[in-house]
Amino acid sequence: MERFYERKDKKSFSRDSIIGLGEDSFRKNYYPELQEKVIILERAVAHNKALIAAIPDILLTCDQDGGIRLVSPENKKDSFSGLVMEKEELINSLTEMAKEVSGLHSFLSKEIQTEIEDKTYYLEARFQRATSGEILIILRNMTERILLEKKLRYLVERDALTGLQSRRSFEEKMERYVNRYHENIAIVSVDINGLKFINDTLGHFNGDIMIIEVAEIVREVFEKHGLVARIGGDEFGVFIENTSPKKIEILLECLSEKVEEHNKYAGNRGLSLAWGYAFHKKGFVNTEFIFQEADNNMYQNKLLKKESIRSTFVKAFMKALEVKDFVSEGHVSRMEYLAIILGKELKLHQDQMDRLVLLTKFHDIGKIGIPDAILKKPAALDEAEWKVMRTHTSIGERIALEAAEIRDIAPLILKHHERWDGNGYPLGIQGEEIPIECRILSIVDTFDAMTNDRPYRAALSVKEAEKEIKDCSGTQFDPQLVELFLKVKRNA
Repeated sequence: MERFYERKDKKSFSRDSIIGLGEDSFRKNYYPELQEKVIILERAVAHNKALIAAIPDILLTCDQDGGIRLVSPENKKDSFSGLVMEKEELINSLTEMAKEVSGLHSFLSKEIQTEIEDKTYYLEARFQRATSGEILIILRNMTERILLEKKLRYLVERDALTGLQSRRSFEEKMERYVNRYHENIAIVSVDINGLKFINDTLGHFNGDIMIIEVAEIVREVFEKHGLVARIGGDEFGVFIENTSPKKIEILLECLSEKVEEHNKYAGNRGLSLAWGYAFHKKGFVNTEFIFQEADNNMYQNKLLKKESIRSTFVKAFMKALEVKDFVSEGHVSRMEYLAIILGKELKLHQDQMDRLVLLTKFHDIGKIGIPDAILKKPAALDEAEWKVMRTHTSIGERIALEAAEIRDIAPLILKHHERWDGNGYPLGIQGEEIPIECRILSIVDTFDAMTNDRPYRAALSVKEAEKEIKDCSGTQFDPQLVELFLKVKRNA
C-alpha cells in the first residue's frame, strides 16, 4: 500500500552509489530529498505522540523477554499510569497474559481487579501482537463504569429506603421455582399495622422511620434463613428454602418478641405487625399460589388485631404527651379546675362538661407530631416555625378521630386555637361559631400559660395575667366569658 509520505518519482540509492557519487554530488542530488523525508517522519512521530497523549488508556508494550515498558507520555506517571507501573503484582500478571498471545491468538482481552493504594480498581487489558514480535497492551480503567453499574444494579435489586431486596428481586426469586419440583419451601408475609394512621397524624417522615425500624427487625430475624424483601409500602416478604412449619413458627415467635422489646422503649412509635405464612412440602411449585396463601393468612391475622391497633397507638400518643415538657400534670389539673368552674357558672349540659374536661387533657395531642426543636425552643418562633406549630390542631383532630375514647372532641381539638375576632387558625371562624368549649379553653389555657414559666419567658404575676386577658377581650377571647372568668377569679 502506498504511504502518504512516499513520492511516486522517488529515486533509489544505496551506500555504494552514495560513496561512488562523492559527498558533493550526494549533497547536490539527494540531500534535499532526505531532508524532506526527515521532516515528514518527524511530523508523523509528533502526530502519533499526540494521538497517544489524547488516549485516556494506558499504553504498554511487552517485549519477547517479558519486559513491560510504558508507552504513554511521561506526564501520566504522576497519575494512574505511574501507580500501575509500581504495582509489581499487576505487572507480573500482565506479563503472563501477554504470553498467551501467540501465533494462534493475535488478540486477547482480559478483565482485571486489583488493589492500588488501598483502593479497588477494575481494569480491562487488551493484548495485540505486533509484527515486530512485541505485544501492545492497552489498559483501560473501568472502575468508574463498574461502580456505576453496581450502583444501578443495587438500586434495581434493593429497596432504597430500607436496603432490603426489592419486590423485583423477590418476584425473580419466586419465578426461578415455578413449575419445578422442590421440597420444604415457605413464604412469609409481614405487614405494618397502622402505617397510614402514622403518616396521616405524625407525617410521612415518621412513617418512614417506622418502616426502617420494622425492616431492621425483619432482617434480624429472617435474613440468615432466606431472602428478605420489601414488597410494598408497608409489606415485607420472606422466601425460605429447606425449612419446616415448626421452624417458621419459631422465627415468628422471635419476631413477636423483638417487636415487644422494641415497644418498651419506643414511646409514641410503637410497632404493630401482622403476619402469615404458607408452606410447600413437596411437589411441583406454584409460587404465586403459595404467596397468595401467605398473604391471605397475614390479612386474617391483621383483622384480628385491627380493633386494638389504633387504640394502642392513641394510648401511646397520650402517654408520650404526658411526658412532654410542655404538658405537666399541674398544667392540666389547673386548667381543668378553672374550666369546670366556668362551665358550672354557664350551666353547661353534662355532655358539654365531659367534652370540656377531655379537651383540657387532650387539646394539644397533635403536638406529638411537632419537632421538639420547635416545641422546646427557648426563644420566640419565627414565621416558618409558627407555620409548623399551627399544624398541631389538624394533626390532633386526625388522631382523635381514630380513637373511640376521644373521638367526640376531634372537632374541638381542631378549633381550639380559633379567635373571637376571626384571626385564629386553622379555619378562621369567629364569634359564636367557635364552640363554647374551645372559647373556655382558650382563656384558661392562656391564663395558666402566662402564670407559669415557659422555655421562652418567665411567669407573669396573676394581676399581670388578668390584665392581659382583659386587654384581649373582644379580639382573642369571648368578652362575656372574659368578664365571667375575671369574676370567678376574684371570688376564688
